[in-house]
Amino acid sequence: MKYLVPLLASTALVACGMDSLTSGGGDAASAEFTPNVSVENIEAHIRFLASDYMGGRDTGSDGYEIAANYVASQYRLLGLEPAGDNDTYFAEVPLQEVTSDLEYSQLTINGQTFAQGERALISTNSSVLESEVTAPLVFVGYGVSAANRGHDDYADIDVEGKIVVVVNGVPDIFPSEERAHHNSGTTKRNNAAANGAVGMITISGWSDEQVARIVQGFSTRPQVRLTAATGPSSLEQVRASATVSASLGAELFEGAEMSLEEVRGAMSADEGATFPRFDLPGEATIRQRTNSEPFSDPNVVGMIRGSDPEVADEYVVLTAHLDHIGQITNSMRASGACRSDDEEDTICNGAVDNASGISVMLETARTFQEHGTPRRSILFVALTGEEKGLLGSEHFARNPTVPHDQMVANVNLDMPVIVYEFSDVVAFGSDHSNLGPIASRAADRLGIAVSEDPIPEQSLFVRSDHYNFVREGVPSLFLMTGFSSPDPRWDQGEGFMGFLNTYYHRQTDQLDGELEVLFTQGAKFANINYMIAREIADSEERPAWNDDSFFGQTFGQ
Repeated sequence: MKYLVPLLASTALVACGMDSLTSGGGDAASAEFTPNVSVENIEAHIRFLASDYMGGRDTGSDGYEIAANYVASQYRLLGLEPAGDNDTYFAEVPLQEVTSDLEYSQLTINGQTFAQGERALISTNSSVLESEVTAPLVFVGYGVSAANRGHDDYADIDVEGKIVVVVNGVPDIFPSEERAHHNSGTTKRNNAAANGAVGMITISGWSDEQVARIVQGFSTRPQVRLTAATGPSSLEQVRASATVSASLGAELFEGAEMSLEEVRGAMSADEGATFPRFDLPGEATIRQRTNSEPFSDPNVVGMIRGSDPEVADEYVVLTAHLDHIGQITNSMRASGACRSDDEEDTICNGAVDNASGISVMLETARTFQEHGTPRRSILFVALTGEEKGLLGSEHFARNPTVPHDQMVANVNLDMPVIVYEFSDVVAFGSDHSNLGPIASRAADRLGIAVSEDPIPEQSLFVRSDHYNFVREGVPSLFLMTGFSSPDPRWDQGEGFMGFLNTYYHRQTDQLDGELEVLFTQGAKFANINYMIAREIADSEERPAWNDDSFFGQTFGQ
């Protein structure tokens, strides 16, 4: 697929104001400088990207291709250098559509076989397209290894060549961001692989009927995954895995030294919680066959080259995902991938999620160009595949178009909920590196507070693209509009949670409908993020992990 930069209609492109662009120095060098991002420009970008013509910007769709060309056109108008493949703005991401072979994939436990969807969801494997694993079962609690918290579910138990059984969740002692990391299915599979397991069974809280409905939805809607060529994966070691219903999970413990109910009670005790781990009776066979259709989609990458020869080869990476979930199908409704509230309008336009983040990134680039070239270089990356599992960022963080060890920071812009006047922000990652004080200073300049994560149960820290840069050792920051507002209608989380419960991943996340998008708040959010990026880029000190940071200790170089 070719990605051309078309001459779009003047109404679709934001006026560049090239006469005002400067290079080097500029008033941004002053600590008192406060930017003034154009509200009109924020609106223009969102209106284009969230229009019906984009069809919801689904990964691999024509609408995404148009959106990618729009971003590349804006980069060119702003004078950003191409920083993708072969001196273009486009950096291809190798992807594949995968579906489970329903007839072949199955789970057998002590001689009883369960077909795909029959109390069990057999996972696809994008790295090993066909596999069959037969091995003894061993229960390893949550499947968590966290030396800094003195907790290791794999301590003193042999899982080499076995199928590990884990329950959802993590111990209560973990703080919000570590909790989100350890509860990730990828992290748990990585732990299993590191200890030599060849398969994994996760016990869910789903009923048998819920499992059947989920499999029914996924069976007709391909999942999108990276190809195996993007980097090493624990899928090559843990070759087969499954998630089972709560009732089938309980049956795994029949004849064991403890029942599942007793185990859960011990693990959740208010005082003196213990974390049993032991061999389970018998063995299981998990077999899976994954059908794969390869394709590619681009990240869109532009660069402002730094002005200081001493640090110009260091890169601050600004990211925002360009994709959304596309158009609603019956299978999406069945699987719960979206929440459909209109049978006639099938387009999920994604105005807030994440046309707003792309607009903020573009106007941040414009503000840099208007107020002086930064000392360090800055990459602006519009990412594909976020809604499919953070795929574009995973590929770019592992395979950047600049030297890997020269990416010094990531500032991620995902779904600023600009539907209410916000008076605080949540800065994910701020406790882990010296980017935290930078975020606080930028917010304070506009009278905005920085708050703790108000909804840790949502695991937002691992649900956006900055997480993949963290896993590659890059100090990262992700700002979210907070729960406070000077307007009592939207204070105490009513604004944020109102959007999440009513508009998120629905057709109503669009302009000119019942949702009111406040472009003034988009500009305010852009001002904060510009000041963060500007201080990182111009600082004498290279961004660094805090000494006591779990993520710095785990992934930092």
